[in-house]
Amino acid sequence: MERQKTIEEFRSARKGDDDTIVVEGVHAFKHALRFGAAFQDVFVSDKAMVIDLAEKIASRREAEAIDQMATEIDTSLFEALAPKASRTGIVARAKKSKDDCVKELPDQEKPIIFLEEPHDTQNVGAVVRVAAGYGAAAVVVSGSINPWHADCIRSAAGLHWALPVCHVDSIEEIAFERHIISCNADGTDMYSTNVPKNAILVFGTERYGITEELKKRSDHVIAIPMQKNVSSFNLATSASAVLFGAQFEK
Repeated sequence: MERQKTIEEFRSARKGDDDTIVVEGVHAFKHALRFGAAFQDVFVSDKAMVIDLAEKIASRREAEAIDQMATEIDTSLFEALAPKASRTGIVARAKKSKDDCVKELPDQEKPIIFLEEPHDTQNVGAVVRVAAGYGAAAVVVSGSINPWHADCIRSAAGLHWALPVCHVDSIEEIAFERHIISCNADGTDMYSTNVPKNAILVFGTERYGITEELKKRSDHVIAIPMQKNVSSFNLATSASAVLFGAQFEK
């Protein structure tokens, strides 16, 4: 292994711009493995410790996979490759699940989560985790954040392989014949609104919400009812509330 070359490759892959991306931590590795991620490199700082941890918080299958796939490296190199995974001691590179998930969306009969220009990578990852738990059709992101950034994957606990996750320049790339339902404080109560089961559910930025342009483009705007003087929820909390609480048409 060429030490500096490996460090540079991992640093580049963390950005999520290439076909190969970085997976950090046992939880992320566990879910990526379960949903079919194709790993290229798996490194651990202490193989015995990581295997023991995997048996406790994952399963014997994941522990055996680590035993077979992982190469143990020294602590300084590991910290250079995975600055945020020192506690769980595992980092890997894997292939993205889809080259272009947009092409697979039209026939789905489940809602799509659309994040309009979010500002925080960890929030995006948390939304992916919620959407995977629900069984949504996809998570689609616009704006400057790459949803395949290593921080997104870590926050999503590696569930990017459980559903399509992709970046678009405009919602028009995924609109097709779906209804666009924006989620904003000035909308109608989501409990009194019938939402098409394959709607695009739009969530805006963490601070400013949905743009006026996208609101006007929407077929309907719904709101999560909240106690007076509570102004907003975390992005992933909002997505969770709508996915599991909205009145979807049968």
